[in-house]
Amino acid sequence: MGDEEEDWTPPEDDEESEAPEDDEGDSEASDDDSAETGTDGPQDISDTPAPSVGPNTKIEREPPEERLAKHEQSDVDAMGLDKRREVVGGSYGPSFGKQATLYGGAIAIFAIIVIGFILLAGQLDKAPETSEDEAPWSEPQAAQTPPSELQ
Repeated sequence: MGDEEEDWTPPEDDEESEAPEDDEGDSEASDDDSAETGTDGPQDISDTPAPSVGPNTKIEREPPEERLAKHEQSDVDAMGLDKRREVVGGSYGPSFGKQATLYGGAIAIFAIIVIGFILLAGQLDKAPETSEDEAPWSEPQAAQTPPSELQ
């Protein structure tokens, strides 16, 4: 039984081992040739075997120079005017006076809140003026015993 397993080889499948037919190779080569030529304008791809491609489907491809230049920023806007032209107010941001007023007002409000908390804590933290002796050892007739010594 061990000899049979060593001598066994899988059967060769003639359909899988054959090379692709010449007709298919030619059609792929012709598709590659048309893509490499870089023809301008729309290309008819209706013979492409894809479920999303219908009859008379054309794809319009841009030249590589245009596709690669899309990430570059233009210096003019849609109306053809310079993007960095002067704005109506003459400034792109708030003036120094407006910034100082805003930050000064914020600091003043913060200071008022901090001072208010300090005054409130001072009023609420006062001890009463008089306090009665309520503990049992604070009565005049209570026996006063000295504490024991520490060891």
